[in-house]
Parts: sequence; structure tokens; C-alpha cells
Amino acid sequence: EKMPPFLTGGEMIESVSRSSAVYAELPHKFEAGTVNAAGAVGLKSAIDYVKSVGFEEIHKRELEVSAYAFEKMKEIAHINILGSEKAEEHNGILTFTVDNVHPHDVSEILAADGIAVRAGHHCAQPLLEYLGYRSTVRASFAFYNTKEDADRFLDSLSTVRERMGYGK
Repeated sequence: EKMPPFLTGGEMIESVSRSSAVYAELPHKFEAGTVNAAGAVGLKSAIDYVKSVGFEEIHKRELEVSAYAFEKMKEIAHINILGSEKAEEHNGILTFTVDNVHPHDVSEILAADGIAVRAGHHCAQPLLEYLGYRSTVRASFAFYNTKEDADRFLDSLSTVRERMGYGK
């Protein structure tokens, strides 16, 4: 009895000769090697976990911590938050610049303090060009982040310009 292709792995080709090849049907003809069984098991576990927390709870927690960070960021001089003035419209993602400090420098300074952010054009170059920016910094908050995490981010962010030599 033939095993289903998702159990056997490496079923890109049905047969090969010196003059021809018969490829498997889609999508198997594009899936070389052994199937990522560990990835499938991990994905199931991740889905179960997210379902156990609940989408509404995830959204609520992300909104709480990102809204908290959003409001506190507005109090820090020389920070420019891109996008809506409404925290809830940022959906856990705060994109910003720091006056006269390149986003990659901001990212490195925060990284030195154990804060992970992204810097660059975020695959949104036309939008950034329209807004007049070449790159930005992006802080992303997830449901597992706490206000203490946000405070660590804000404390580090508030020192960026001073650490770049602009004074207090």
C-alpha cells in the first residue's frame, strides 16, 4: 500500500529516466526533501497555545502595553511617532524616529540595553518616501510583554540623544 506523500518525504518526482522525468502533482513537485514534521508539530502546539490564551485576550494585552508605551513616548522630547494619534490604531506596533539620530543608531543603542527593535524601511519604502523618511525604528509589543518591558524600552529610548552626544 502506498504511503501518503506527507509521510514519506522527498516525493518531488514520480520517476526519472535518462531522457525524461515525471514530476509529482502540485504542491509536491515543489517540496524537496523530508517533510518538516517537527515544524508541523510545533505549529500545532503554537495554535493550541494561542487558542488557549484567546484572540480577544491577546488583542487586549497588546493594546494595553502598546497604548501605555505610546502615551509615554509622546512625553519624550525629540521622539516622532508615525501614524495615527490613536494608540489603538497602532495594533502593538509603534514606528518612530528620534531627531538627528539615524534609526540604525537608535536600534544599536537600544540593543545594548537588551531592547530588541527593528530599524530600516520595513518593506514600506513608497510609504516612507511619501512621508519624507528613508528609514524608521519599529517597536513591536506582543501579549506577553508587560508594562515593565515598556518601561525598560522607554528608559533606554529617553537616553538615546544624550548617548549620541546631544546632551540632556
